[in-house]
Amino acid sequence: MPYLQVDGNSIAYAEAGSGPPVVLLHNLGGDRTIWRPQFEHLRATHRVVAIDLLGYGESDTPDDGYTIERQLAVVADVVAALELREITLVGHCFGSALSLLFARRDPESVRSLVLSSPLTPATLRPTRTGLAAALGTRLRLDPVLSPVRIPGPLAGLIVAEQFGTGGPHTRETAAHLRTRWTEPRRLMVTAALARQIPRLADLDSFAPPAGFPPITTIWGGRNRVLSARAGATLNATLRPVREIVVADAGHLVMVEAPETVTAGIVAAIDHAKRGAR
Repeated sequence: MPYLQVDGNSIAYAEAGSGPPVVLLHNLGGDRTIWRPQFEHLRATHRVVAIDLLGYGESDTPDDGYTIERQLAVVADVVAALELREITLVGHCFGSALSLLFARRDPESVRSLVLSSPLTPATLRPTRTGLAAALGTRLRLDPVLSPVRIPGPLAGLIVAEQFGTGGPHTRETAAHLRTRWTEPRRLMVTAALARQIPRLADLDSFAPPAGFPPITTIWGGRNRVLSARAGATLNATLRPVREIVVADAGHLVMVEAPETVTAGIVAAIDHAKRGAR
């Protein structure tokens, strides 16, 4: 497992393949392994990098400092260190928000964006997860939660909430994520970043200017973590070149419908390539 030092912390990432670069960013509570099917498929034709954000997966989990800016710096520093250019940037949930923010700051380095269940205040607000996040923004819970380990059964419920009808690909990922949620500090990291979500409010009205990297959006129709209906409203301003909805999938649509999501990423790459000619 390779690591990079970013602001004094070790950031883990997986890298494979050669060719046009694809960078994969995970959600709050997840890690790079949610992209395993897409990683394995794309490595045959692309240089694929899947990052563990600060506090997740195999990356370091410091005592504090969990902000959008710091996570965005993690992405920027990994991209710079690996000398990645003309990236297809693929994000899920919080990773989608980071992808949009990164492209806004450095549109020349991004060839296309694939946003799976993009997290904004509007897509989070209508859900039960949104209610919990709203409470978290009013209370500074992360220092209290630092020593808390989530019991296995509760971790199982948290993970189950992220799936729709399931499918043959979900069991291994679900077991892995349940284990991750029981680790020390896992709840602390997510609570700290949840307090940052109001800072994403301008994404709800962001209209990509001319020349902005083309966007593809992907939603699971049974998403209970974020609102697919609010996502459709968000698309009215994002104006994606392609909107993909997997009717029976939940939040972790790339796990439940890996072939559909992989095909969507490939189509986004091809669309951007045709546009560049």
